[in-house]
Amino acid sequence: MAYVEAFGSDEMDYRGEKIRLSKKYVDYDDYKNDPANLAASEIPRVEKLMTDAKVGPDFADWHDVARQLSNIKFPGYGMGSDDDVVAVGREFAVRFMEIPQVAKERYFVLEKLEGGRFRLADDFVAPRDPGSAFARISSIRLADDRLIYSDRNGRVVRETPVAR
Repeated sequence: MAYVEAFGSDEMDYRGEKIRLSKKYVDYDDYKNDPANLAASEIPRVEKLMTDAKVGPDFADWHDVARQLSNIKFPGYGMGSDDDVVAVGREFAVRFMEIPQVAKERYFVLEKLEGGRFRLADDFVAPRDPGSAFARISSIRLADDRLIYSDRNGRVVRETPVAR
């Protein structure tokens, strides 16, 4: 404990802000594996910082996408990809990231354009299924220039028009 007190940190930098942690951590894995690693008073602020952060809407290439999304991801929390959108004649990629300790994820749907460029087609926050480890969004398809999002039971939970 003396080592943790002497060398541990109870704050971290995120997007130019100091975020208070629930206790001091010496080891990143200890921080990452603690489900209550943020000070309770910081959770709403972290959620706001993550949901207010702007990306795109145009990206030079996939490296630009990855760089911009990595700048939003909160350290120690997940970022992943979903299956690509079912669409004829158009190509989309889906990325999402966990918002710490609020059972929500921020989704980014990106359309691949000519020359390796990408455009942000949709950007939104969705809750996880209540009482479940599963994301609320289970599938995404394009129909009549609309992205249609469905849950695991096939219910439509969101629709977004997409420009050509």
